Amino acid sequence: MIKQSVSAVVFSLLAAMPAVHADELADAAQALCEKVKSCAMAQMEGQELTPETRQMMQPMLDSMCTQVRSRVSAVPSSHALYQPAVACMQSMNTLTCENMQDAGEIVTPECEEYEQLVSESGAAN
Repeated sequence: MIKQSVSAVVFSLLAAMPAVHADELADAAQALCEKVKSCAMAQMEGQELTPETRQMMQPMLDSMCTQVRSRVSAVPSSHALYQPAVACMQSMNTLTCENMQDAGEIVTPECEEYEQLVSESGAAN
């Protein structure tokens, strides 16, 4: 499902960064979360789900965004991986909902560059 694949990518982006405050990254993360929520809700519209099931999905999506916000609020803007992480999230936000449904289409050049930098820095967990 779209929520699981995108949230896994978002969490992996932030796994290597230490704590402080990050407005630009928080803004990028919030925008991406809103897009993921919108795409997930649109995807559900095409399915025959009960109203109860749809109501259960909203808190799950909100929880994902809350978790992402808490992670990015701990990232210092001076960290070497900060700007590449922002660029990755912003690039993911330009993807279509259809692209986000395919885990192979979620990776953008900016995210590939970010992952390479994380790997080279030895910061990946």
